[in-house]
Amino acid sequence: MQEPEKIGFHVVTDYLNLPAISMWFLLNPPGKATIHIQSVESFDWLSTKYNSTLKEQKSYDPRYSSALNHLRFYLPDIFPALNKIVLLDHDVVVQRDLTGIWSVDMKGKVNAAVETCLESEASFRTMRMFLNFSDPFLAKKFNANACTWAFEIIIVFYCPTCLLGV
Repeated sequence: MQEPEKIGFHVVTDYLNLPAISMWFLLNPPGKATIHIQSVESFDWLSTKYNSTLKEQKSYDPRYSSALNHLRFYLPDIFPALNKIVLLDHDVVVQRDLTGIWSVDMKGKVNAAVETCLESEASFRTMRMFLNFSDPFLAKKFNANACTWAFEIIIVFYCPTCLLGV
């Protein structure tokens, strides 16, 4: 990596794992890159947004009901100062330099990821399962029946004017 001091890792976990993850990074510092560790419970605004969607979905399976699994939808709220984020899920093993991902041409899109559209796949989900489509803004901008993407690696380009159609 040519300029590691320009890299920042933002780790979000729950209060139970926060001490262990914090200790791990103290013992294994990321070189010149910076690390910022936060607990999902510190996002007071999230419980209001997230709990209303969860109640509507009536899902109690921890794979789908954990706020940590849904944070990817709130990245602009969590990191408003960042205009591009490369999100790596907790089970991703990085085996080589990811610098090339940063320069991917998004072709005007705000999200890039691997699509998972086969109903026979365990990872198949529709947008309806994750977003509250009673919100008129979401209903207008997204197709509730569209398949989602593989969440392991996502590139997000945050552009408020893109979503507003300006």
